[in-house]
Amino acid sequence: MNARVLAEGGAGTPLVYVPGIDGTGELLLGLTPRLEACFRLVRLAYDVREPRADGYAELAASVAEVVRARGVARCLVLCESFGGAVGLQLALDAPELVAGVCVVNSFAYYPERGRLALARGLSPLVPEAAFHFGRRWLAPRNLFGRRRDRAALEAFRALPGNFFDEGYERRLDMIRALDLRPRLGELRQPVALYAGDADRIVPSVECLGEVHALVHQATLDVLPGGGHLVLPLAAEPWPERLQELGRRAGF
Repeated sequence: MNARVLAEGGAGTPLVYVPGIDGTGELLLGLTPRLEACFRLVRLAYDVREPRADGYAELAASVAEVVRARGVARCLVLCESFGGAVGLQLALDAPELVAGVCVVNSFAYYPERGRLALARGLSPLVPEAAFHFGRRWLAPRNLFGRRRDRAALEAFRALPGNFFDEGYERRLDMIRALDLRPRLGELRQPVALYAGDADRIVPSVECLGEVHALVHQATLDVLPGGGHLVLPLAAEPWPERLQELGRRAGF
């Protein structure tokens, strides 16, 4: 599995967005133009067609390759969910490239092993029509939690989404094999952690609390009422938070 550049826009400090398990790179929704007003935003997606061993280290290496190919020598990384560990792995393996990391609703180790096994077993059995119905009408309640705004909700529903395909199943397998906790003490970059306390997909407060305890320059903010998708929320000051991370990183 490889990373690829989905889109690039804006100017200024390079900011690389590493997506979650959907792999599309589309879930910033209305945050994209807000970030492009402040940063040179490089949005990534995942491509399963290229032959590369599946693993967080391999995927992070491909992120480094495509980012450097765009002429970026040093950047901030914004990553969420499945992609949060990709961003942490990238910061560990390419510290000269990654100046700072913003991790949203993610983990260095996913503790709910039974839930992972259930998802891996059931996803191939879901009919595609049922997937699209559930994504449009049921998923927003689980993903956005108690906090949602109309624009973000409508933008989410307008996207077709990625069916539970081979790439989704391979990424689930990658999560099961992941445990970055023994290496987190190596990080020297500033790391900003954000966890929604109403996240129904990842136990983010617990998981990022563990990361916070192990990373020297980490800060942790708990977002009251925040579900799994908090990046698209217009009320959240993500550009300002990332600018502060950039100041901590020396930009």
